[in-house]
Amino acid sequence: MEILRRNSDYALRALAALARADGDDGRPVSAHQLARAERLAEPHLRKLLQKLEHAGLIVSSRGAAGGFRLARRPEAISLLEAVEAVQGKLVVNRCFLGRRACSRRDSCPLSAKLAGIQEGLGALFGRVNLADLLAAGGR
Repeated sequence: MEILRRNSDYALRALAALARADGDDGRPVSAHQLARAERLAEPHLRKLLQKLEHAGLIVSSRGAAGGFRLARRPEAISLLEAVEAVQGKLVVNRCFLGRRACSRRDSCPLSAKLAGIQEGLGALFGRVNLADLLAAGGR
C-alpha cells in the first residue's frame, strides 16, 4: 500500500531543502538550485512548487535574486499539509472518498477498521512537522 506518493517525497525534500537554506542565509532558492541539490527533474519540481505555493507553504519572488522560501517556520508546516498540497486528501482506501466509490461500504467488515487507520494516520501526519523531519536526520 502506497501512502506517500513520489510527488509527496519530492515535495518534502524540497521543503526540507528550503528550511535548511532559510537557516543558512534566508535568501530565496531558485527552482534550478533546488532541482540540482535534490537531484530532481526541474520541470516536475516546478509543478510541485506551484502546488506548495498555492497551499501557502512557500512563497516565491521573481527577478535575478528571486526564488522560493518557506512561507512559515518549519515548526508550523505539518507533514499532512505538505502531503495533501501535492497528492490531495490522505486516504487509505478508495471507499473513503465517498459513498459512490464503493457499493459495499455499509456491509464491509473492513470499513470501520480502515477508517480508524486513516484517522490515525491523518492525526500522526498532522502532528509531525517539517522541523521534526529535519531533526530526524533530513540532511
